[in-house]
Amino acid sequence: MNNPQFPEAFASVVAGLGAPRRYFPVRYSKRVGRLVVSIILSGGSALVFAYGLYVTDLATLKHGPAMVDNTLITPLIIASLLFLAGLVAGYSAYANWKKGLAVYERGFAIRDRKGIRLWRWEDIVSLTESVTRHYLNGIYTGTTHTYSLVDHQDERLVVNDVYIKVEELAKSIRDGIFPILYDRAAQQYNVGQTLVFGPVAISKDWIQIGKKNYPWAIVQQVSIRDGILKVSKKDGGWFSGASASASVIPNLGVLLNIISQVGKLKTG
Repeated sequence: MNNPQFPEAFASVVAGLGAPRRYFPVRYSKRVGRLVVSIILSGGSALVFAYGLYVTDLATLKHGPAMVDNTLITPLIIASLLFLAGLVAGYSAYANWKKGLAVYERGFAIRDRKGIRLWRWEDIVSLTESVTRHYLNGIYTGTTHTYSLVDHQDERLVVNDVYIKVEELAKSIRDGIFPILYDRAAQQYNVGQTLVFGPVAISKDWIQIGKKNYPWAIVQQVSIRDGILKVSKKDGGWFSGASASASVIPNLGVLLNIISQVGKLKTG
């Protein structure tokens, strides 16, 4: 499972992160594929523009200069749009060309066009996960993954499907930060502090979702199903408005583990 053969560029800047674990480069299609698309679109732009000049020349020879606007404007617009699309694809290829993320024992290093940045597990304060399955006319068309990280200096990083095996990458990060985040949260909870997880907050006495607060004494269970966290009553039914999407709850795994201590968690 380990893949210690990282690019040499990482060797001189990752001191202190410990043993190498996995390296996750950018998908081939996001680099070479985008470059090919850029070349095709740029070439198409040149051909359309050349064709526009050709037909304009023929039209002016036959009907005079008044035909320039009529014959050139449409090819010029199409050529401009193709050229701009080619620039966007080319910039995407450039931005992703050297991009990669290397996971180590005590953190990870990410390389992009700005250089290499280090993220140590103990410096990360939150991980928010959004996994969305897409359907078209009832047919599954794919899944998008977005993982948002924030460190103690409020620096933010988004990890998504630009990387190969992004779910494995997210698991590596999750496994690295969970013990640290959980220990911090458990200590705060046990001394009576309120823990805030985005739209959800909990204490020893209550759970709050949005602006609605529910004492544990009247809560039957907290469940998470189909990506939605919900709170149910002891006398049956659900509290109105007592739900939140898992995709907006940072450190969801930590929250669920703390709720399980209260004995109110039900999954599945």
